[in-house]
Amino acid sequence: MLRLVAVAGILTVSGVAPHAAAGEPGATPFVQVRIDQVTPQVATTTSEPVVTVKGTVTNIGDRPVREVMVRLEHAAAVTASIGLRTNLDGDTDQYEAAEDFVTVAPELKRGQKIGFSLSAPMRSAAKHSLDISAPGVYPMLVNVNGTPDYGAPARLDNARFLLPVVGVPPDPQGVAGDALAVVAPDTSKPVPVTMLWPLADKPRLAPGVPGGTIPVRLTDDELATSLAGGGRLDVLLSAAEFTTNRDVDPDGAIGRALCLAIDPDLLVTVNAMMAGYVVSDSPSGPAQLPGTPTHPGTGQAAALNWLNRLRALAHRMCVAPLPYAQADLDAVQRIGDVGLTATATGGAADIVDQILGVAAVRGATLIPDGSLTQRAVDLLSANNSTVVIAAADSSTGDSNTPTPPTADTTPRRLSPQVVLAPFDPAVGAAFGATGSDPVAPPYLNAALAIRLQHDSEIARRQDALGSMLWRALQPKALPRNQILLPPTSWKLSSDDAGAILTTLATAIRSGLAVPRPLPALIADASAVPPVNGTKQPDIEAAGARGRFTDAVIAKISAEVGRLSGLSVALTTDIRTGLTGVNYTAPLREDTLRAISQANGPDTRNGLAQQRLQVVGDAINDLFGAVTIVKPAGSYTLATEHSPLPLALHNGLAVPIRVRLSIDAPPGMTVTDLGEMELPPGYLPLRVPIEVNFTQRVAIDVALHTPAGVPLGEPVRLSVHSNAYGKVLFAITMSAGAVLFALAGRRLWHRFRGQPDPADLDRPDPSDADDYVNDEQRA
Repeated sequence: MLRLVAVAGILTVSGVAPHAAAGEPGATPFVQVRIDQVTPQVATTTSEPVVTVKGTVTNIGDRPVREVMVRLEHAAAVTASIGLRTNLDGDTDQYEAAEDFVTVAPELKRGQKIGFSLSAPMRSAAKHSLDISAPGVYPMLVNVNGTPDYGAPARLDNARFLLPVVGVPPDPQGVAGDALAVVAPDTSKPVPVTMLWPLADKPRLAPGVPGGTIPVRLTDDELATSLAGGGRLDVLLSAAEFTTNRDVDPDGAIGRALCLAIDPDLLVTVNAMMAGYVVSDSPSGPAQLPGTPTHPGTGQAAALNWLNRLRALAHRMCVAPLPYAQADLDAVQRIGDVGLTATATGGAADIVDQILGVAAVRGATLIPDGSLTQRAVDLLSANNSTVVIAAADSSTGDSNTPTPPTADTTPRRLSPQVVLAPFDPAVGAAFGATGSDPVAPPYLNAALAIRLQHDSEIARRQDALGSMLWRALQPKALPRNQILLPPTSWKLSSDDAGAILTTLATAIRSGLAVPRPLPALIADASAVPPVNGTKQPDIEAAGARGRFTDAVIAKISAEVGRLSGLSVALTTDIRTGLTGVNYTAPLREDTLRAISQANGPDTRNGLAQQRLQVVGDAINDLFGAVTIVKPAGSYTLATEHSPLPLALHNGLAVPIRVRLSIDAPPGMTVTDLGEMELPPGYLPLRVPIEVNFTQRVAIDVALHTPAGVPLGEPVRLSVHSNAYGKVLFAITMSAGAVLFALAGRRLWHRFRGQPDPADLDRPDPSDADDYVNDEQRA
């Protein structure tokens, strides 16, 4: 029997209300109906045989609405996984009424709301019911009709949800042994189930900050709230802790089916927060620059507590890494950098091992938020063998197709190294819609999209529970295995998380499912033989949802190339132990954060450009930090061998190997100092030179790495030389030789008592005296 309980106001209840006009709600909204509670969430053989739905009708229009009526309707059990989404939106032809409409308010004024409670038996031999006679997943609908002011009676809104029925309880009015007795589920073909429980977050580390910067800087302090009690990450961790507790899971069956899927970038961030951190006051600005305003972060204690709890949990259950910073592997392949590929894939597990102190599961690549493309397959094929867990292809070639085919979740080999173990995109989308911030994953076909914000959190939770159980309740559904991988961004309440893991436990305890640990999944998938011609699609369209643009890829390629050219010249600071690789690693990781799939598909490219702008500026600063100190005046060289004094400055935190390049003018020879290791700080130099001229000249001096990468800005020196050079030296030596020869000749003649021929043209001394006397007499 259909019952209605008034929650607010005095209601007029009509035993048989008139039918409202058929048709879907119009474009102008007048009222909104929301589901507030569904009992039972999952029907079993021991649950109440009556389904109760409580909700609220609110006037959101611009006029009063009269004769507001509600009715509970039902549809046949979902027979294909696409029905888990298509039954939640669009036309209502598949729904039938459980009873006539019941008036909940004679008039609902603008902004006014009214509560209602509808109940109907799951089945009945004598009365109207929901006609649920066998286990399955049943679509439900609450229909709202009314008459807007100045309008005619019409269907104004509806709210839909899925009711999973694991077992049908008996009809309380039935007779034992008749058709209305208990109907148990078919457990002859239990589904091996593996559920990945994501612990991930958006990138929070401030871009453009090289390694060794203390304290670490974050773009915002939202992670502190998320890690604290009641926060998003705390809720997810608490749910996993509770579900795998020995008191709740004494035989460890649920724990074997679960595996934590962890983003290494989240671990790096939380681990750094434990030492204290600051938060940038301008997250979109260059947070790495000295003097950028910051304030102390508030999550140090929460980070310590959360990470310690995670370490304890990781020691008793499976842990698997996500790609670093949830990087888009298709974009990584387009960038084409080997080091970046290693960081995004193979290096992710090493980080998990190091921070959590466990051995993470190898051999699986998890893609919870995007599509697997052929480029991603090519990238993974070039590395070790792996099983990719990603959404099955739900594309139809035509986004307007109303009923796309059911996604094929059969594992298949894509290359000698790569096997795809797909999950049902309809189930993944149901997970993504749960919580307070519902999302539609980019891999979901448009034909399966629904209005996420239209339904309440309770209704979306029901959809997720029904989607989880659908395959286990369909003995003929193939393949007989299931992977549950929610999007990493889901924001669950504790009730949501508890209900989802309780439903997993219900499937296992009831015999509908058996746990399949992730290592067993990897082993089974790895045994799949190759199939010729199996290809994944490439997302080429520039406007494809969630695809990173060519401009973003080109920018990353350029910045990674520049950074690599600098990194090979850096060495280790023996004082601090900081290596050149560790010093530049955060900037390389920034480029992976720029292509993170944790950001929404519609905002990814804009956020990527912002982060890359900061990273590019930071790399410019690194190159500019190694310079030649420009002198205030000019240099004067006293001799042709006077050294040229220079001073180099290294503003980096690690030493760097450099070479000097001096553009000397003709007549100047410069001794090459070769490769030098320039420590942090200032280093005075005296460059040996040889000058063969006397004049003022300009000398250009530049600094570069041993590979020829320019550092800093070239410096032009003004040099004045007092040296005369080789020509003057030759003249002086020649003149000295002539003088020496003449003096020797004179001495030779004197020694022999001979007059020097050079004196023959001189007058006799006595003649000279007579001439002087004559002049005096005159």
